[in-house]
Amino acid sequence: MTATPENPDAKHEFPCQQCGANLVFSPGDGGLKCEYCGHEQSLGSENDQPVVEYDFAQAVAQAQRRPARQLVEGGHEVRCDGCGARTVLSSEAGRCPFCDSPVVMVQDEEEIFTPENLLPFAIQEKQAREAFKSWVSSRWFAPNDLSMRARREGMDGVFLPYWTYDSETRTTYTGQRGEYYYVTEEYEDSNGDTKTRRVRKTRWYPAFGSVRNSFDDVLVCSTKALPRALIEKLEPWDLDKLVPYAPGYLSGYLANRYDIGLEAGFDIAEDRMEPIIRRSIARDIGGDEQRIFSTRIQHADVRFKHFLLPLWISSFRYQDKVYRFLVNARTGEPAGERPYSWVKISLAVIAGLILIALLVYLFKSK
Repeated sequence: MTATPENPDAKHEFPCQQCGANLVFSPGDGGLKCEYCGHEQSLGSENDQPVVEYDFAQAVAQAQRRPARQLVEGGHEVRCDGCGARTVLSSEAGRCPFCDSPVVMVQDEEEIFTPENLLPFAIQEKQAREAFKSWVSSRWFAPNDLSMRARREGMDGVFLPYWTYDSETRTTYTGQRGEYYYVTEEYEDSNGDTKTRRVRKTRWYPAFGSVRNSFDDVLVCSTKALPRALIEKLEPWDLDKLVPYAPGYLSGYLANRYDIGLEAGFDIAEDRMEPIIRRSIARDIGGDEQRIFSTRIQHADVRFKHFLLPLWISSFRYQDKVYRFLVNARTGEPAGERPYSWVKISLAVIAGLILIALLVYLFKSK
């Protein structure tokens, strides 16, 4: 699996044809743009190449890998002392975009799968900052100074590494099918009178069989730098718009390298497949209720892709704890963590108790 230019060791720079300054990728224009003179430059016509999926078992044994620093031309890798994130960049960085901790240079030459595709940035930083401000202002119990922090904090444009997996599954299972039936029972009410009522009961029958499921593009973010629950809030992504990897797309942005490998990523993909398989089993069992005792899942024709997806991120520390705000740089979908103001919560509780007391007083006075 390869995903680098014809000469992977050549350093590609993107000088402006008019003033010579470095070009950066412009989300609004879909090409390279000079921040000094405004000159625009196309990335070329590579976008017509098809997106390729690779055989999982063959890739584990034979796929080519390259040094992580080759993700960005002229790049180098840094590691965060706080969260452990490893990021590839072509400029200098003193702080981690994921947790705001110091970073140090990585000297080893560990080789990794290189991405063949990516989604370019479509949302500009200004839009991401506005989304951050709107999100903060809608958090009722956030500290007051969080809004001030949102106004002054910058946002980093980061490409996150992802795997997707396809699989044809066959699952054998054992369980039980529950069917409802009703009986009439007598009981005594509070006055001692005898009455009857209908009571629903369940009759259970053994069930076993097999189901088949086809999975396409089960998405797994392959970094540990961000919580999975937070990242998954950015979904869905427009994966049908993936384009071939080109260094120009990363110009001006950071690239996080994966630390969840191909095989470990498939374990996470299986976790995401399991609820769908269990729903298929429940439908196959039928009846009014279902119990699933055991499952045996077999995978066939497993294929994968490795690519980069863009997001804007603001990481900040509040009272020695890290909080993050993310924006899907394709759709503008926000997701974030925030601190709570216990002063605001306490005042809200007190106000609620006063309101209840007032209502009780008015009710009694009438």
